[in-house]
Amino acid sequence: MPNRLLSLKQVMERIPLSKTEIYRRIRDGRFPKPVRIGTNRIAFSEEEIENWIASRKPAPSIDGGDHG
Repeated sequence: MPNRLLSLKQVMERIPLSKTEIYRRIRDGRFPKPVRIGTNRIAFSEEEIENWIASRKPAPSIDGGDHG
């Protein structure tokens, strides 16, 4: 299946970051860079966004249970 492109709005629906914070992280190299798809349009690789999201999820505990 080909890699889909997501608009900034679609990315913001998937992650709890503001537009300003997304652009700040792109500038700092901490977020996937968009690709230009038109004069005033950008899009993000869905695969890169999903990988970025997955890399931020906490690792499951080894024993898988609570210590409650």
